[in-house]
Amino acid sequence: MDDKDRLLEQYKLYVETAETVSKKRQTANSYYLSINSFLLILSGYLTSLPYEVWHILIAMAGITISLLWIISLKSYRQLNSAKYKVIHKIENNLPSKPILEEWVLLGKGKNKKIYSKLSLIEQFVPAIFILLYLFALVLDFFNLLV
Repeated sequence: MDDKDRLLEQYKLYVETAETVSKKRQTANSYYLSINSFLLILSGYLTSLPYEVWHILIAMAGITISLLWIISLKSYRQLNSAKYKVIHKIENNLPSKPILEEWVLLGKGKNKKIYSKLSLIEQFVPAIFILLYLFALVLDFFNLLV
């Protein structure tokens, strides 16, 4: 096997690792979404019961889970960004640069009319959960005062 063949094999393997990170990110999104959905359902059920401290604890747990979700998304975005920089570097030594060409066609993420960064869009979901939990906390504290 010559150097070009080795480089091509390394390229293939590295592209696979980038795809694996994306799959792991999606799995993490599903996990955090499931936890938040469960907490909201539990919180909804508890509102039918006399007030307990659990209402506040569930909202605080939900905020914490959602913040961890945002941190996780940021980490996956940084990891994939680094992986694609390496992929572009490897492509400089290959006859074709399909991933770099695709990125250029997408305006390198700078033209919002051509490309919206999914990693930034998906951060709105945990942010919405945080707002819901904050609203629940405000209601809980209001109920304590009344």
